[in-house]
Amino acid sequence: MKRKTILFISILQLLVITGCYDDLGNYDYTNSTKVSFVNSASSDYTFMVGDLFEMDAPINFSTDIGNVDELFTVQWYLNRELIYTGYHLKYQFEKGGTYELILKVINKETNETYISNKYTLTGKNSFDWGWMILSNKGDGKSSLSFINPGLRATHDVENIIEDGLGTDPLGIYYYYVLGSISGSYVSGLPKILINQGSGSVTLDGNSLQKDMWLAHEFENRKEPEGLKIMDFAFKEEYYVICSEQGEVYIRAVGTDNKAIPYYGKYGAMPYEFEGGSRITCFAPFHNVTYWCADEERCILYDEQNARFIGITHYPQWGAVYTPAIVYFKTYDQDLEVPSGVLRVNNMGAGTRCLAIGAYEKKDVASNGGLTFWSNYVSLIDVQGTGNYDLHEFAVKDMDNNSHLITGTDQYGFSGSSLLTPQSVIKMSSNFEKNPYFYFTDGDKNLYIYSMQMRSHMLAYTAGSCITGISGSPVVCEFYGYGGNSTDPNFRLALSQENGDIAIIDVNTSQMVRLFEGFAPDLELKTFSGFGDVKGMVWCTNYEGEYQLEKENNLSVNN
Repeated sequence: MKRKTILFISILQLLVITGCYDDLGNYDYTNSTKVSFVNSASSDYTFMVGDLFEMDAPINFSTDIGNVDELFTVQWYLNRELIYTGYHLKYQFEKGGTYELILKVINKETNETYISNKYTLTGKNSFDWGWMILSNKGDGKSSLSFINPGLRATHDVENIIEDGLGTDPLGIYYYYVLGSISGSYVSGLPKILINQGSGSVTLDGNSLQKDMWLAHEFENRKEPEGLKIMDFAFKEEYYVICSEQGEVYIRAVGTDNKAIPYYGKYGAMPYEFEGGSRITCFAPFHNVTYWCADEERCILYDEQNARFIGITHYPQWGAVYTPAIVYFKTYDQDLEVPSGVLRVNNMGAGTRCLAIGAYEKKDVASNGGLTFWSNYVSLIDVQGTGNYDLHEFAVKDMDNNSHLITGTDQYGFSGSSLLTPQSVIKMSSNFEKNPYFYFTDGDKNLYIYSMQMRSHMLAYTAGSCITGISGSPVVCEFYGYGGNSTDPNFRLALSQENGDIAIIDVNTSQMVRLFEGFAPDLELKTFSGFGDVKGMVWCTNYEGEYQLEKENNLSVNN
């Protein structure tokens, strides 16, 4: 195992206690001129699972005491259990999680005993920056694999989960409990939601241990029967689950509770939209940074009523906080809707929506202030005729009182003839930063569409039928966690019917070459042995770190 030395320069505050501390004993804790704990501004530290964790005791001893080990006994307690005796701790953690660490110092001559304050150790696995893949390898079990930015793959990650993961895998989703780590506006506690037939469960994103059964997040403590999640949205003040059955479940959180994991409950029954609904397309927009097109919004397409519906934060509190449900009924009176452009509240009977993305727009006021708003883009099958168009609409304010449509447009999609019922399409809310989206012909070919040029190009041909597309942050969402990094943020993972996953490079320079007709080789590496892939998500730690040294020490199994 890799050795990692962690030195604590300033850690603990002097704490003098009289009384008892559970299993640490009953002592008189007195001051001493020979011993003091080091003051610290922080008491939270992180270790990597599997690495040898080493640290010197955060204690100051007077210079005249001689050999510390001869005069003092230093004991280290982890979750109130003695794990080590000695001034220099050496300990290897076998699993992640959150631990309470306390030190006890005993003067062997006088029996004077001192106990430190508590501080926290957080154990992280080496699966915090890259793709987590959920699959069925033929035995019905939910299997996890991981591909890091260093293009190393690890299989059978589920083996580190106590009591196993489950069976009948259906989908995987990654999110954050926002505001949970002080001092960073993009802070959060990472979570991984596994949708599976044996019972959907959320894993702690650091330890990969089971955190919460999805059933317990519902009011009746039951997971909806046969729930197969289409997609999942997490926002600061609400969460949304949208099922492939077209049902929507909403959990309200609110400003005061956004830092609390699993606060609030999903309703036992699906949300009832005005006039009924059957949601067939859902854009959760997974951004968590400020100044993104989707910051607190998600967009749904209701095929039953051929309309778009919005969900957004609404800064108004009643007896119970609820997000705003936005029915796009109102157009700016000065807006001229071009002939043939469908209205977002009535797209015409039979119209299907295949995907939804967005631009981030901004207005600059005379005083230099900025207003950010969204321009939404959808790929639609007009009235079910197979006539595929791109439809855009803009709305500057979005709550249940203000939702004027301030712009709209509709134009033909150049790749219409290539689309089939098996096509995979990936849009984003990041077209301002990366003006492309990705689609397949329902088989081996991946095409890239340029929003600027309004045309598409064949980009890659896989070894077998492409079944899924997952982008790194800048490609498909601007997560902010590591979102300002370089190359790893411009990649696509393509799952295939034969159990392979290809990683391709879609950075800006490659896209320029592609649309100039140079046919660049985009493939970085293809991995095998994943089985039937049910979903892929990009994981990232809350600091957005890209640690190549750590990645090079991951095991390779491909």
